[in-house]
Amino acid sequence: MHYRYLAIAALLCLSTAGSFAQGSGQSQLIPLDTAVRTGQLPNGFTYYIRKNNEPSKRALFYLANKVGSILEDEDQRGLAHFLEHMNFNGTTHFPKNELIDYLQKAGVRFGADLNAFTSFDETVYQLPIPTADPKMVSRGLDIMRDWAQEALLETDDIDKERGVIIEEKRLREGAAARIQDKTLPVVLNNARYANRSPIGTDSILLHFPAATLRRFYHDWYRPNLQALIVVGDVDVDQVEQQIRKQFADLKNPANEKPRPDYKIALTGKNQFLTITDPEVSATNLENGHQTYRR
Repeated sequence: MHYRYLAIAALLCLSTAGSFAQGSGQSQLIPLDTAVRTGQLPNGFTYYIRKNNEPSKRALFYLANKVGSILEDEDQRGLAHFLEHMNFNGTTHFPKNELIDYLQKAGVRFGADLNAFTSFDETVYQLPIPTADPKMVSRGLDIMRDWAQEALLETDDIDKERGVIIEEKRLREGAAARIQDKTLPVVLNNARYANRSPIGTDSILLHFPAATLRRFYHDWYRPNLQALIVVGDVDVDQVEQQIRKQFADLKNPANEKPRPDYKIALTGKNQFLTITDPEVSATNLENGHQTYRR
């Protein structure tokens, strides 16, 4: 076998990793910055506000949802990420493309500034806001409120987005993705995480009924799994007052589904995997912490 077609991944010893975590005192909580104003509304919605004057007249808003691909049912593979896209395609107060148009006129660039990401365990929306005009701060909170529970999820818009998601998935495909598909079940000890890649599967993304996406949204986009983070040149008292006013009426669903806390069990043994791929032109040896190439 030609070595230029060989990739070797020597996977981490899960038992060693677990021992290190236990011995290093990682269970101790890091104290919260005393400059952070935090609170929780009766519906479970949490907020964190931090005054920061640099850069001046700017702030970053984050809506963090404890919701990711790990919560998807079998018929929802990829829909946590799909839903992230749909929050930019129309909400109650910003239908269709009005959100993007409004922010671009305010100097906020989509992708470079305005963005979001979906992982196994969380979906986070990022919004930079100029704060010289107090109305922009209020409007930023309006956007966050809409992202929290006001996505329109219209069937036509869902169908239009399917092609966008499939193209994003196609662009990620290649040797690295194929190798990851083979290593993750071992690295993650065949836990649920191993078959819940946030990008999803073609069969689901192309054919899921709109009601399936709405079910995921109804089940998991709820205030007791959400937090708002505001960092920047803002009046902390005023922002806190606005948050408490604007987010207090968010509703948790009746008979809400419990949010499972999925674990990855330790194996107690060393494991290794040898993987080949015609697109890999070097020999790589990985131990979970370092990579050696030839």
